Amino acid sequence: MILVFGGTTEGKQVAEILDELEVPYYYSTKANIEFTGNGTSIHGILTISGIENFCNKYGITQIINASHPFAIELHKTIADISIDVPLIKFQREFTARIEHSLVYYASSFEDALQYFEKKKYNSLVALSGVQTISKLQSFWKKNQTWFRILDRDSSRMIAAKANFPQENLLFGYPQSQNKEMELFNTLSPDVIFTKESGSNGKLNEKIAAALATNIPIVILEKPEISNRYLCVSTKEALQEKIKPVI
Repeated sequence: MILVFGGTTEGKQVAEILDELEVPYYYSTKANIEFTGNGTSIHGILTISGIENFCNKYGITQIINASHPFAIELHKTIADISIDVPLIKFQREFTARIEHSLVYYASSFEDALQYFEKKKYNSLVALSGVQTISKLQSFWKKNQTWFRILDRDSSRMIAAKANFPQENLLFGYPQSQNKEMELFNTLSPDVIFTKESGSNGKLNEKIAAALATNIPIVILEKPEISNRYLCVSTKEALQEKIKPVI
């Protein structure tokens, strides 16, 4: 039996692969979302002991972490379990970083904020998700800022809890380069902030749109994960890793 941590595009891909192979699995997400795969859906936050107990109870022989690349706490929690089961990280493709005067890769939120201050930016479009509103609070409390978030109640609640101005919320997903350019031209911010979210997050489109509109873009670098994980990014590679447990 395999335990999958999903809730992402990668999670859906893993579920489809396991369904195709007719491998039984549990599909774990933080929130209670609609799941159409053949596996058993579970939801809620699992602690280290919670994962260990679940694995022992249900005979889990392998864990596939297909969560978001910035789900730092979850990555660490899974890697810190004491039971000896293989851990696979099914991750999205990441392209090479771009060297350009308008592109800056920040190592942390603190680094990004210091860069904003250094460059004396006064307005910002943040494409980094609702969870980053609190991280950038020291900037948006003083400067014009727009956040693009998912159009759902849970995201609105997080923004409201942070007291972020409702009128400065943008709703939707990453778009094509042309659509992103339209947004950037309409708002005309001093800087754009996003995450190194890879191909599924349409990072290349965001960068291209920023460069085409001559607006600086600051990109939060993806976090490093434990070397306990066996990292794969293709269907074929994942199938090879799960063969021993089929």
